[in-house]
Amino acid sequence: MQIKKPLEGERITIRDYRREDQPAITGMWFDPVNGQYMIDPTADYVDDWYRTALEEMEDNPEGYYLAVLLRGTDRVIGSCCMFPDETRECWDIGYCVHREFWRRGVGTELVGLLIGWIRAHGGTQITAEVAKDNVGSNRLLRHYGFQVLREASFDKYHMGITFESYIYGLRLDDSSAE
Repeated sequence: MQIKKPLEGERITIRDYRREDQPAITGMWFDPVNGQYMIDPTADYVDDWYRTALEEMEDNPEGYYLAVLLRGTDRVIGSCCMFPDETRECWDIGYCVHREFWRRGVGTELVGLLIGWIRAHGGTQITAEVAKDNVGSNRLLRHYGFQVLREASFDKYHMGITFESYIYGLRLDDSSAE
């Protein structure tokens, strides 16, 4: 699926993922520091199934894969995704920001733009899974009023690494999600 019209923030633009974004995006995901708390593997663990999944991201029928650009440039500085349930009321989100832009408000702006887009498209709830040890991402979701719904865990793809995690939820009828 595609959002078609880019989301414009003060510092960033979020637009539909394109195949030519793949090197920049996988560079972040596969980096052992930048992608540490992601489900995606480091480059050494990428297999044919994973490569095929990457090739199918551009217009995935199950969700939206998006590139985050430094506003006014073609520089990819992050990625994000949104997956609606069957009713398109509950959406699951994920995001990654290049570590060069950590602690600069890019993640806050990114999540705020996703919340606004989902709300404008009839969403009433957003969920996100975050590793418990990912201090920055936990802080970011709580900033927007996300609440821990339950504890869980996830495995880093084919790497034998398991992260304890929180499943967060945000009700969009809650005025704190602005």
